[in-house]
Amino acid sequence: MVQEKQTIDLHDLRAFASVVRHGGITAAARMHGLSKSTISVQLTRLEARLGVRLLERTSRRIALTREGEQLLPRIQSILAEADHLLDETLRARTAPRGTVRIAVPPALGGALLEHLVPALAERYPDIALIVHPSYDFDDVQDPAFDFAVRVGRVSDDGLVADAVGSFARILVCSSAFTVVPSEITKLDTTPLLAFSGKSTHIDWQLCKTDGSGEQVTLDRAAKISVRDFDALLRLVRAGHGITMVPDFMVRDDLLNRRLVHVLPDWRSPPVDVLLVYRVGTARVSRVAAVLEEARRAVVSVLGQHA
Repeated sequence: MVQEKQTIDLHDLRAFASVVRHGGITAAARMHGLSKSTISVQLTRLEARLGVRLLERTSRRIALTREGEQLLPRIQSILAEADHLLDETLRARTAPRGTVRIAVPPALGGALLEHLVPALAERYPDIALIVHPSYDFDDVQDPAFDFAVRVGRVSDDGLVADAVGSFARILVCSSAFTVVPSEITKLDTTPLLAFSGKSTHIDWQLCKTDGSGEQVTLDRAAKISVRDFDALLRLVRAGHGITMVPDFMVRDDLLNRRLVHVLPDWRSPPVDVLLVYRVGTARVSRVAAVLEEARRAVVSVLGQHA
């Protein structure tokens, strides 16, 4: 004959531990929003299940018996493990999952993904990421994309544009460049390389960094135009001219002296980095999770404080 195994109700274990912690039935009942009779019934039922008396109860005080002292640590351990199991199950059931599609500008996107991918792998392993390198704003309205990282401004009222940081563009050239210009006017006789895929025309806005508000516009033709920052920087490192690029892209080159910061007293006006998405998109848990991690990643790339 199979002997029926008795079970112990976690509520009964919790009542016992609470009475001990709070020093009495009345305090434990108040803490859990229960009546004193309910707590007493739970204690009596637990002692009957275990076959031992756990507490000595008088009208004035409650004290642990020898058996109660021995069992208390084990009961507390069981309750802690049960709470941990429930927490883990809840997190697994509610953790964001699914695929998130984003568009990123190629120059910023590579650096961004170096931070974003490991953060998602650690915090949201059930989220898959599809990344589309693009400078266009049109893809933000495409329902195939959940959000985009964009640079500059957004004029579409149907989109949320959340500014998460900014950067400036600076002038750089190779450390082997023959003569590094020391004045703005000397750029007129220096070969310039432009970030553009449509024209060789340069229209660079430069501001003095001393806070004076002085500004100049460099309006002239470029020697070479290419709409790829990696290719542009390869040409600059090879000594083909001077270009203006986002400062975060050339930190290592400047630190390692592969490039020289030309006219360090001048830089472009600040350029905003935006998380752009359709109204309501951020209410989707998987998108909200990636948006928050993307925000942290952008701040890390730009070297700014959250």
